Amino acid sequence: MKHTMKCIMKDMHLPSGLQSGLPMVVDDGWSIEQVVAVVELLQDLLHVIHSRYEGELYAYWQATKITEFDADGSIDDEGVPF
Repeated sequence: MKHTMKCIMKDMHLPSGLQSGLPMVVDDGWSIEQVVAVVELLQDLLHVIHSRYEGELYAYWQATKITEFDADGSIDDEGVPF
């Protein structure tokens, strides 16, 4: 079971970029009603957070994410033996 959890987390592409840590697994026994309830709760939470912090969130993401590449055409091969 532990190996399966590691494989699930490794193959999952989470928005945060994390690939380790707390495993996020949905039990196979959940009913569709349980799934819908959790999704609606998460959507409501996301709405409330965005309503309160939207400007700050986007400013943070803009400041911390790489959005452009250095395209001057230079290649830094210094110290590369091949």
